[in-house]
Order: sequence, then C-alpha cells, then structure tokens
Amino acid sequence: MLAQRVRLIRLVIILTSVLLAAASCPGCTKKPAEKEGAPAQKPVAVKTAAAKEGSVTPSLVVTGTVAGDKEIRLTAKTQGTITALYVRAGDRVRAGQVVAVLESENQRLMVEKANEAVAAARINLEKAKIAFSRADELYSQEAISRAEWENARFMLESAQVAYNAALADYQLANEALDDTTVVAPFSGSVVECAVEKGATVFPGKELVTVVDDARLKVKANLTADQLKLVAKGQQGVFTTAVYPDKEFPCTLKLISSTANPANRTYAVELSLPPDANRSLKPGMFGHVRLRTAGKKGVIIPRDAVITRDETGKSAVFVVREGKACYRTIRTGENDAKNILVTEGLKPGERVVVFGQHLLKEGTPVTEGE
Repeated sequence: MLAQRVRLIRLVIILTSVLLAAASCPGCTKKPAEKEGAPAQKPVAVKTAAAKEGSVTPSLVVTGTVAGDKEIRLTAKTQGTITALYVRAGDRVRAGQVVAVLESENQRLMVEKANEAVAAARINLEKAKIAFSRADELYSQEAISRAEWENARFMLESAQVAYNAALADYQLANEALDDTTVVAPFSGSVVECAVEKGATVFPGKELVTVVDDARLKVKANLTADQLKLVAKGQQGVFTTAVYPDKEFPCTLKLISSTANPANRTYAVELSLPPDANRSLKPGMFGHVRLRTAGKKGVIIPRDAVITRDETGKSAVFVVREGKACYRTIRTGENDAKNILVTEGLKPGERVVVFGQHLLKEGTPVTEGE
C-alpha cells in the first residue's frame, strides 16, 4: 500500500516536470490573436495632385434665343376689311414692299372732300387778302374808319385759319388713306402672318411680323449675380443642338439697366457674325457661354471635390503621412479644369483626384499622378 502511494507520487512529479518543460519551450505556445493571424489593411492606390497658386477663368453659361437684328409687328392703323394679302410666313420682303391692303373707299371719299374744302378755303383766303389790301389802302387815305379796317383784317385772319384747318384735315385724310396700305419698313423675312384675306381688322390688330435676318443676335436673360460678371464687349460662343459640332462667336452689345418685374432678370443681347445667318435662323434655341475675368488664388483640380453645395462648402481627401484625411473646404469660381479654394487648403497639400470612392478617414494610400 505504501509502495503504491510512493509510485503515484513519483508519477505526478514526472508529469508535472514534463508540463513545465513544455511550457518553458520557446515558440511552443501562441497568443490567440497570433494564432488567428489578422492581416494588416492594404493601401489603396489613388491619384493625387498638389494644391497650388494659380487662376481660373470661369465661364458663364445661360440659355438664349436667336433673333433678327430688327423685328417689327406690323399692325392695322385703321378699321377695315383686308382686300389683299401679298405675303405668307417664310416669304422674303424688300423695304417698302406692300404686304397687305385694307378697303379704302371711305378714306378716298374723305380725301376728296378734304381736297374740296382746301380749294374753297383757298378761294376765301384770296378774297380776304384782296379785301384787306383795298381796305388798308383806303384807311391810309382816311377814306374808311378804323373799325372798317379792323373788320377787313379780322376777315383775313379768319380766312387764313380756315385755310390752315382745311390743309390739316386734308393731310389727316391722306394719312388715313395711306394707312390702308401696309408696307415692310425694311428688308427681311416674314416670320408670322396673323390674318387672312377678307378679315375685318381694327386699329392695333397684328397683321404681319417681319424680321431683319441679314444680321442676327442672341437674346438672353441674366440674374443680378450673373450681371456682375459681364460687361459690354465681352466675348463668348453660342451653341445649339441643331449644330452640335459648331460654335458661333458672339459679342455682348446690350445690357438692360432695369430688371424684368416678372422674373427679376436683366435682358442682354449678343451680336453674331454676319455669316451666322447661313446656318442660324430666328427662333433657334441654344446656350451662350461667356468668358469672364480670371480669378487668382489656391486652385485644385475639379475632380478632387467630392461634395459641394450652393454656398461653396465642399469636401476633399487630403493625403498626410500615407493616409487619407477627409477635409471640409470652401470653394469659389471654377473653369473646365480647376476650382478656386477660398478656405481650408494651403499650396503644396496633396488632394486625391481619383479613387475617392474607395476611401474613408484614415485609409492607407499609395500615391500616383
């Protein structure tokens, strides 16, 4: 019994010794984390560019419509029936060409009566002149009284007033007759014909719209903020979907000094070159891109900006010590390639311009350009 206990004690001592030896052996045990072997985060390859001092030349883009250099809506100046209509939309007209005629019988009668009244008034005036000349001679010889002389002078003055009134009536009658014939004030194209032959019209009724398309212009509207960026003589280009591969140079020639009360915008006009009418036509819609004055400051590529709101608050990823750092900045004007940074970046700092969608705060990166 005692011998068995002694053997058991020896066995325990031997096993304990073996375990202690195994525990003291280097590399025989590992920490749990070491056994799992968690991999380190791989760097993300990105393209970067340095913020630098420079300038941007922003472009102002607005919608515009082609129009003739001159446009007029010919309206009826008198009441009557249209007896002749010589043009249709799309026709070309010459300066002074008759485009429509209204009935004129009443106006012709008025001219005849007015002419007769002028003839009668002229005869009365001649009689009054002769009578006054005779009275004036007799009065100088004291053959008639002053009252008789003044009466002769009064008759002469009255005859003169009557004659002048008859002439004025005659002129008005002739103008009314002329108003029955509608003529084009300049050469151009008829873009709209609002009446038909036989229609009865009243003064003010629109008849025909004529556009001088020998020289074209672009009409546009600018907001007050946009107005600060432009000036007369500024150069730009006009583009339209009708000719997607062509640009038409234009020059700002007119800026309205008063805002349209309906939309608070300012009307502007830009002249097009003389040969623009070979391609463009009045009424075509497109966009005007105006080149504005350059702005200097710290600039970065536009591709670096990942968010931007209307106040200019933006965000970029800046690379520092091999890691991506999310940073809020403020931006200003921009052109086709670069954007002006007004706050949040210094020259020399590198920003990510490609690969931002793979990044978050602290992501390791490898840079390329």
